Amino acid sequence: MTQAIYLIDDEPAICASLSGLLSTVGWQTTTFASAHAFQQEAGPLSLLAGCMLLDIRMPGKTGLTLLDEWKQQGLAIPVIIMTGHGNIDLCRRAFKNGAFEFLTKPIDADLLFEVVGGALEQQAQWQQQQQKRRLMQDRLRTLTLRENEIFAQMMQGQSSKEIARRYALSPRTVEAHRANIFTKLDVNSLPRLMSAYGELSLWKNT
Repeated sequence: MTQAIYLIDDEPAICASLSGLLSTVGWQTTTFASAHAFQQEAGPLSLLAGCMLLDIRMPGKTGLTLLDEWKQQGLAIPVIIMTGHGNIDLCRRAFKNGAFEFLTKPIDADLLFEVVGGALEQQAQWQQQQQKRRLMQDRLRTLTLRENEIFAQMMQGQSSKEIARRYALSPRTVEAHRANIFTKLDVNSLPRLMSAYGELSLWKNT
């Protein structure tokens, strides 16, 4: 998914200045004069990739309020809050609301590049994690009902003999199911299975 920089500020000069600055290092920025314009044109918030530069003081709702609302609506990209009147309280509130960084205008060019670069890198890593998670989910869905049951027991540390007794199966049958599970989930050992899928409790819902 292509990353983009969304710049929301009601001051045309700020939009022109920052977007021009960001373009010097090859970053494409889409500017919006209001939160309403952004919501009308950006599409579903959960599908956005990249990062956002959001002014804290605009007509209507504040940037902090918008940040909170948009995150509840599925916005997952890093949001960099900008303000011309920074203070410790605003900074603290911005981070509490989930801001990636807090910048005070006029924004130093080197700092802008550093922060935006960090935000884009974080988002790229998050996208990779999501892709890996979706792949793991897809693999888990290929397990049969019996394989799902045995997989759940394996993740709880149960041995083949214990699983066999639990489901009134022969140990050889359990071993066959274990082999199928390893193949479908693309692992070759129990430690790798535990490592790769230990953080995913999705098997409970399959």
